[in-house]
Amino acid sequence: MTGNFYAPKPLGASKAGVERFAEDLARQIGFGPGDSIEELVQRVGGKLVVGTSGSGDEDSGSIIARETDDFDIFVSRHTSLKRDRFTIAHELGHLLLHFKAIKEQDPSAVMRATRNVDPSDSEQQRAEWEANWFAAAFLMPSDDFIAAVEEGGVSFAAATCGVSQVAAEIRAKNLSIS
Repeated sequence: MTGNFYAPKPLGASKAGVERFAEDLARQIGFGPGDSIEELVQRVGGKLVVGTSGSGDEDSGSIIARETDDFDIFVSRHTSLKRDRFTIAHELGHLLLHFKAIKEQDPSAVMRATRNVDPSDSEQQRAEWEANWFAAAFLMPSDDFIAAVEEGGVSFAAATCGVSQVAAEIRAKNLSIS
């Protein structure tokens, strides 16, 4: 715990398991490639804040979660909308993957996740990987992403999914289609 905040606790799930969870969740709630993630956050009780949480996240993003339906996601003033979509999905990954274990340990806990983690802390590094895996699969479900790449290439897939070119290139590489 840092101050009165808890850091995310990694699941230890496989990359494939995290991606399957993210894709299944997106399907269950009717969230598709390119849909408004901002509207989704509002719909589930969250709030988006452009700016900092006050914890060194000026150039990236963070989340402060009090409950699964009471959280604030902070996005940087210095990033693009496409980058922000990935950041928001990443922070939702922390909420949906890591928050439950914290609340089970301490029902009054508040989780704060930032990208500023200690590089020597393997637990925090793992939590970041899991949140990235979640975000990629949630925003770029494999079947839809592959179909978009086949139709018009990685740039077309990026535009279809509303993500940056870099995020789409990484997803294509991870799906072995680049």
